[in-house]
Amino acid sequence: MMWEEKSTALLRRKFGNRAFRTADAYRVLKKRSRVKGGYSRGSIHHLLYSLCKKLILIRFGRGLYAFPPISPHINRTLTEGVKVSDSVVVELIPGKLADATRILKAKGIEFMVTGPSALAKFHHYVAKRLLHLIYVVKGSGEAATESLRQEGLRALLNPNLRDAELALANFPEADLFIIREFTELEGNVDGRALIERALVDSYFESTRRRIPFPEEEVGRIFANVLKNETISLTKLTRFASRRGIASEILVVFNALKIRTGKVVKMSAYPAAHVASFLSHVRNEAVQ
Repeated sequence: MMWEEKSTALLRRKFGNRAFRTADAYRVLKKRSRVKGGYSRGSIHHLLYSLCKKLILIRFGRGLYAFPPISPHINRTLTEGVKVSDSVVVELIPGKLADATRILKAKGIEFMVTGPSALAKFHHYVAKRLLHLIYVVKGSGEAATESLRQEGLRALLNPNLRDAELALANFPEADLFIIREFTELEGNVDGRALIERALVDSYFESTRRRIPFPEEEVGRIFANVLKNETISLTKLTRFASRRGIASEILVVFNALKIRTGKVVKMSAYPAAHVASFLSHVRNEAVQ
């Protein structure tokens, strides 16, 4: 086994899918080197550069890296020219969510079902009770929440994670509807989010711990979507930019071997979110 392969194996065992810096790699490899005095910093930099070029390693920003958790054999490409009709949206779950959309339409409230509920057909599993994320135009949040409550549905307006967890604990048999207000519902088609918008919102809400929905499941949803759907990079980055996470989404797609053709630089804070999210994407999720 060549020294590059041995060094890569050592770094994988040490860091797994966690982010690490060049200095961290140097400390790990220096201890295991048979070369007198250890490998030079130049050799370590060359190793990391070579691994990134081969897509074995992901570079988040200057001196910050992580190993992607999925198979390196996936090699698809996204381009700016991908065309997806705006009429192509994901399917809604029947039952309580269908009731909620009917109620909001009857009240004349502009809304958009997004997040995990809008990606239901890509779920790895479906829980007995569900958490639904619905965005409404600014100023209509109270009306939307009250309308759902009057029909016996459990709804919260702009809750934090603790509020949502308490509601789930106190009403274990009921689905929970989380209502959030937005100035504009971009990516909304007849009350349903486009796939790209739903992916962005699912990532943001889970990684920022705004909803009690596991990152593991969002990671599986991402993998399932990428296996079965054509995604518009233009739409994806536009929606992500609105939430300030465009660089994170691009790194996630690069890590999943969906080449965006974009060079991304990232600070330690968003890089930590990306590394944590990718650590939940299982190798078998994308074949």
